[in-house]
Order: sequence, then structure tokens, then C-alpha cells
Amino acid sequence: MKELVSAIKNKQRTTARTFSLLTILAVVIMVLPFLDGNPFTGMWALAFLGIFLSLFFFVVALLFGRRAKKMDSLQSGEKLLVHLEMTAEMKKQYATTLRDESRAKNKAVMWVVGILFVLITIPFLFFLEKDEIGGFVFIMGAIFLVVFAASKFFPGYYYRKNLKGDGQILIGEKYAYFNGYFHNWDYPLSGLSKVKAIKEPFHGIYLAYYYTDLTWRHTHEIKFPLPENFDPKPIVERLRSSNKK
Repeated sequence: MKELVSAIKNKQRTTARTFSLLTILAVVIMVLPFLDGNPFTGMWALAFLGIFLSLFFFVVALLFGRRAKKMDSLQSGEKLLVHLEMTAEMKKQYATTLRDESRAKNKAVMWVVGILFVLITIPFLFFLEKDEIGGFVFIMGAIFLVVFAASKFFPGYYYRKNLKGDGQILIGEKYAYFNGYFHNWDYPLSGLSKVKAIKEPFHGIYLAYYYTDLTWRHTHEIKFPLPENFDPKPIVERLRSSNKK
């Protein structure tokens, strides 16, 4: 089992390295306008863009570098509470549940978007010239169709992606890895808000954690299946005790 854990690809490190290279590229772009004898000499707008991008890429690389170290601690067993592997049937249960829940949420969102579309579009038509109405309706209709197409496409896309996941479950006190995705709730203004054992839609664990960004506080919920002979209660109690507020 330890070989399986060490064989899991640490995608966080791959992302950190990618953004580190982008940081170097952005620094080069920033410096070029200050150097003589190149086509970009004196292009101060490019220098400003390079400064902005280098700072942005550096911060992202730093964040994913920290996440990579946390993933390492799970793979090494240092911060690992339990390691399980899903069967093909368990993955299908999980992927199907996630797809159905996503479709239900998207259906509700589309009703709201549809109502807003009507409330916004119709009043504006009275303020437009006749030759402007066609273009306005086309633009609004195109936006609505893009949102509608996305609501239909992504549940199926993630269903197929989850079926192709590695099926590995690594749970730690402050972070977890599940079927190819890394989750952590140990940053400032973040934490584990709820965890419990579940029997529906499958035998497993329900976990909800929150995080705060520039758009305020968000909650991410995860339901993952466990083998029928695995008792989730000790893990649930350990997570609760180690994440007390």
C-alpha cells in the first residue's frame, strides 16, 4: 500500500514548477524594456505588464509549493490518518452522485438565469432604437446559450473525469487527497465546518470545509465512498477533535 501512496503524482508540485517558470519568463519581459538594443526597449507598458505577471505568478507558485509539501506529508505517511483505494464500483457511485447533484444545482441556476434574462432584456428593448434591438437580443441570447451549454456539458465532463481518477483516498487532519484532487483547510480564514459518516447515497464520509478569498467566504462539500467493511467513525472523531474551533 505504501508503494501506491508514493506512486501518486503530486500535481501540486507540477503546478508550482509551471508557475515558477512563468515567473522567470515574466521577469524577463519586465527587464527587456530597460535594456538597449532589443525590439522591446522603451516599451514601458510591457514592463508594467511584466511586473504584474511576475508578482501574480510568484504568489501562485508559492501557494502551490506549500500545497505540494502538504501532499508530500500525506504520501510519506507523516500526516496521514488513513489510505484507502476505491473499487471501480465505488468510483461509479461517486461519479454518478456528483453528476446528478450537479445537474440538479445547474437546473436551479438556469431557472434563476432565465428569469434574470427576461427581467433585464425586455425593459432594455424599450430604450433601444429599432436597428439596435436585433444586436442586443443576439448578444444576450448568445450569453444565455453559453451558460446553458456549460450547465449541460460540465456535469458529464466531470463524470467521465472522475471515472478515470486514480481512486486513491488519503485523509489527514488538515488536508486530504481524493481521486486525483487535493483539498486543504489549514489556511487563515479557513477550516473544517462539518464532517460525519453517511449511509446515503453510499456508505462513506461527508466533509465540508470553508475558505475565504477576495469574493468572500465559500464552502466546499465532499462526499466520498468507503469500503462496506470500513468503519468511518474513528476517522470522523479524529477529524472533529483535531479541527475544533
